[in-house]
Amino acid sequence: MLKTLKKLFGVSRFLPELDLQAKITLSIIISFATGVILFLSIIDKAGVFGGFLRVFIYILLGYAAILLPITFFYIGTVLIRLQKNMEMANDINSRMYWGFFFLLSSITGFLNIFNNVENMSQMEQGGGLLGFFFYPLILNRLGPIAGGVVLFSIGFFGFFLVSQLSFVKFIENIKEIIKDPKKVLDLVPDLFEVWKRQSAPLLNADTELVDSQNLKMKKKKLKELQAADNDELRQILMQELMEQEVNEKAIQTKSNLKNQDVDWKLPAFDILKNNNTKSEPGNIEENKEIIRQTLENFKIEVSMEDVVTGPTVSQYTLKPASGVKLAAIDSLQRDLALSLAATAIRIQAPIPGKSLVGIEIPNPIKSEVRLKQILQTKKFVDFDKALPVAIGVDVSGKGIVDPISKMPHLLVAGATGSGKSVWINSMLLSLLYRYTPFELELILVDMKRVELKLYDKIPHLLAPVITASEKAINALKWSVVEMDRRYQLLEEFGKRNIEDFNKFVQNSSVEDERLQELPYIVFVIDELGDLMMLAKNEVEPIIVRLTQMSRAVGIHLVLGTQRPDTGVVTGLIKANIPSRIAFTVASQIDSRVILDQGGAEKLLGQGDGLYLSQGSIQPIRFQGCFVEENEVRKVVNFWEEQTENNQYQTNFKPEVLEVPKIKLNVPGMTAATSNSGDDLYNNIRDYVISQESASTSMLQTAFGIGYPKARKMIEQLEEEGIVGPSNGSKPREVMVVSE
Repeated sequence: MLKTLKKLFGVSRFLPELDLQAKITLSIIISFATGVILFLSIIDKAGVFGGFLRVFIYILLGYAAILLPITFFYIGTVLIRLQKNMEMANDINSRMYWGFFFLLSSITGFLNIFNNVENMSQMEQGGGLLGFFFYPLILNRLGPIAGGVVLFSIGFFGFFLVSQLSFVKFIENIKEIIKDPKKVLDLVPDLFEVWKRQSAPLLNADTELVDSQNLKMKKKKLKELQAADNDELRQILMQELMEQEVNEKAIQTKSNLKNQDVDWKLPAFDILKNNNTKSEPGNIEENKEIIRQTLENFKIEVSMEDVVTGPTVSQYTLKPASGVKLAAIDSLQRDLALSLAATAIRIQAPIPGKSLVGIEIPNPIKSEVRLKQILQTKKFVDFDKALPVAIGVDVSGKGIVDPISKMPHLLVAGATGSGKSVWINSMLLSLLYRYTPFELELILVDMKRVELKLYDKIPHLLAPVITASEKAINALKWSVVEMDRRYQLLEEFGKRNIEDFNKFVQNSSVEDERLQELPYIVFVIDELGDLMMLAKNEVEPIIVRLTQMSRAVGIHLVLGTQRPDTGVVTGLIKANIPSRIAFTVASQIDSRVILDQGGAEKLLGQGDGLYLSQGSIQPIRFQGCFVEENEVRKVVNFWEEQTENNQYQTNFKPEVLEVPKIKLNVPGMTAATSNSGDDLYNNIRDYVISQESASTSMLQTAFGIGYPKARKMIEQLEEEGIVGPSNGSKPREVMVVSE
C-alpha cells in the first residue's frame, strides 16, 4: 500500500479487515459528517455538545469559524477524487497542510485588523485566538498597514503552496484575464484540481480518467492556438500539442511481450524534468576568421563551411585546399586552441562520410541534456528493436538512441567526475520507462556501494543490488548457467534467438511448462576494475564466455570502469565488446585502451563523451543525459509502490547469489566452481607447503580468489599450525616440511 495512505488512513488497528479503498470510503463519510456537525454547531443547531463545540471554535477562529466546516467538505471532495485517481496520494503532503495554515492565519489576522481587536477579551469579535497570535500579539508594533502587508504575504505564500502554481505562471494568468475576463472561467476547474500532480499523472490512474484529462488539455490548447495573434505563439502552441501527442502514444506503448497475469503500468515521462537551458556558441563569425587566419599563418589554405551548434561544443567545418595533408591540420591542434583561447579543442579529420574537417570548440555557455527530451521523441517511442537506450545528444543537437540488443554488450569508461555513473543511471531509466518486470530482468553490481543502491526496490531485480565481490562472481556464474539453459530450450524447439522463441511461445497452443516467454537480462557492473583486481582468473573467463555467446538468448552486459588499463579491459574482453563509450580520461593511453584511438583525453567532462558503436570506424561525440537523484527516486518509487499496492511478485531469485551446484562450461577459468569447499582448502594447503611460504596476495594470484577468502584461508592454516604468525609485509613461514 502507499506509504502516505498508511499514515493518513492507518486504522488497521481497529478495523483490520478493511482494505485501502474501504478506509478511504470511511474517511470520506467522516469528513462530510464532521463538516455537517461543525456547521450545525456554528449556527447553534447541534444540541448541548454542539454548543460547547461552537464556543471552542469561536475562541480559536472567531468570525473565521465558518472556514472549518468548509475545509472538511473540501477534504471529502479531494478524497472522492483520490478514490478515482490513486496517484494523488503522492501529493497529499506537508506542503498542503502548511499552505492551509498560512491561509487561515492570514484571514484571521485580517479579521482582527478590520474589527480593531486590541485585547484577548475581543478575540471572538475578530479572528479568534489564531488571529490574535499574529495580530496584534506579534505584528502590533508594525501598525495595521505594515502588519496587513505581512499578513497578505503570508496568505499569498499559502495560496502558492496549496495551488502549486509558480509566481510566473500566476502573473501570466492575471495578464490573460486582464486581456480577456472570460478566461477566468478556464481557471475555475483548476481550483478543484489543486493536488493534480505537478509532474503529471502516473499510470496508476484509471485509463478513462487519464484520457479525459488529456482530451480537456488538448481542447484547451486548440482554443489557444485559434486565438493566437502572432506566429511565434502559434509555433510554441503547436510544439506543445505535438509533445502531448507523443507523450500519449508513449504512455500507451508497450513491448510486444504480454503478461497474462499481471497488468504492469509504465511510468509517465512527466516524472522527469524538462531542459530549461540553452547553449551559447559565442561569436561564430569571429571564430571562423580566427581558424582560417591561424591555418593560413602555417601556409594551409582552407575555406570555412557551416557551423553546427550542440549542447556542449560547436563544430566548425572547413574544406582544405587541394594538396593539403590532413596530418598538417591535425598537428596544429594546440596552436588553434591558443588562438581561440579555448580550454580544449578536438579535430575530426575527416568527418565520416564528408570531404570536410571538423573542429569542435567548447561553447562558452553549455546547455544540459535531459533524459526526458530524448525519451519523448518519436524515435524512442517508436523504436522497433529490443532494449533501446538514450545515449545522449550529438554535436548537431540530435538525440542518439541505440538498442543494447544490437550492441550487444557495452563498455563504459571514464575518470572520476566524468559523468559515467550518471550515464548509467540514464541508461537504466531508459529501460525502466520501456519494460515491465515481466519483459526485463536486471542484475546490478555496485562495487562502489553508493551509485546503484537507489534501485534496490525495483521489481525488475533478480537480486538486491550486489556490493560484495563473492556474490558478484556467483551472479556471473548463474548467468552462464542461465545462458546454457536458454540455449538448450532454443535447440530443442529449433529457434535461432530469443525473439523467435518468444514469438513461437505467443502463438503456440502446446501445453508445456518450459514454453514461457524469456525476459531479457541486462547485467550491469559499475566498477569492473575492483572485481578484476579481486578475482581476475575467475571474472575474465566468465565475462568473455558471456560476451561471446549470450546475445542470442537475450543476456547483455554493461561494464563500467574508472581505470581503463589493460589489466582491467583486457584484449579478450575488448574483442568481444565492440560497442564502447568513453568519457573524460587522464591520458591518450587510456583513450586508446577504450576506443583504440585517442580523443577521450580531450573531452570536457560532465557527460561529454565519445560513442563507438558496433561496425563504426569513428566514434560519435555526444553529451550524455543528466539525471538527478530525485528523478531516479521518483521512478523507483513508482515501481515500488505499484508492486506493493497490487501485491505483484518481483523477479527476485535467491539462487542468483548462491554458488552454482553444477559444473560451469567456462574455458580458462582456473578457480574451482565451489571455492568454499574442502577441495579448495586442501589444494591451498598443499600449494603453501610446496612453496614453503604463504601470503594472501600469493593465494589470490594462484587460485583467483578474493582477498577476504584468501585471508580466511591463511587464518585457517595458522589455526592448524601449518603457517606461522604474521611477519609484517613478508610472507608467513611454513611450519610443515614437504614430503
